[in-house]
Amino acid sequence: MDFHPASAGSLAAFVAILVAVIVAFLGAVHRACRSAQAVTLAALALAVWLGSLALLVASGRMTGLPFSGLPFFFGPILLVCVVAALSPFGGKLAAGVPLAALVGFQAFRLPLELVLHSWAAQGTIPETMTWTGQNWDIISGSVALLAAPLAGRYPVAARIANIVGFALLLNVMRVAILSSPVSFGWGQQPPLLLALHLPYALIGPVCVGGALFGHVVLTRRLWSGN
Repeated sequence: MDFHPASAGSLAAFVAILVAVIVAFLGAVHRACRSAQAVTLAALALAVWLGSLALLVASGRMTGLPFSGLPFFFGPILLVCVVAALSPFGGKLAAGVPLAALVGFQAFRLPLELVLHSWAAQGTIPETMTWTGQNWDIISGSVALLAAPLAGRYPVAARIANIVGFALLLNVMRVAILSSPVSFGWGQQPPLLLALHLPYALIGPVCVGGALFGHVVLTRRLWSGN
């Protein structure tokens, strides 16, 4: 299947968002663990994890798997992120990172949606993946940005941001699946092929996985009542 690469400028913006999400994660580890060793171990684990997924994509083997290999790519991402967020490590982040920061982390989804909108205009992804289609995740980033300064004083702001963000993340997953070249999809042209190309595929583990990890950790913090 043909894939139309994005412009250099929009690709640079995308990479900057990836770097920002990773730096925010490592900053949260430092804040919660107060240990350079913990940050180093987290960085190494993340490098191995992202490197393994990148090698899978670069090998070209995904296209020969059922459903273009998408279940083999996104399945482990969702599983690892949820398990990590529910682990003692995730609990340490939930307890040690300020509530405002846990909420504000999701703000990266606002500039990411601007990049996706640009990619749709360039023919890199289908329009269904933007707010002019059925992906309204820009609301998640906007709500997180507005709620973060209020979260410390008004926990209800954090709860609203978490519910809105998680609901729209589930919607993003739905739209992404149906926009992909699968037999039960919408048959979009162009189809969503980001997972088959680098560095675009990193939107899965870093952005989708990062958002999911962040929501589970935030939920743990809110349920703890602290």
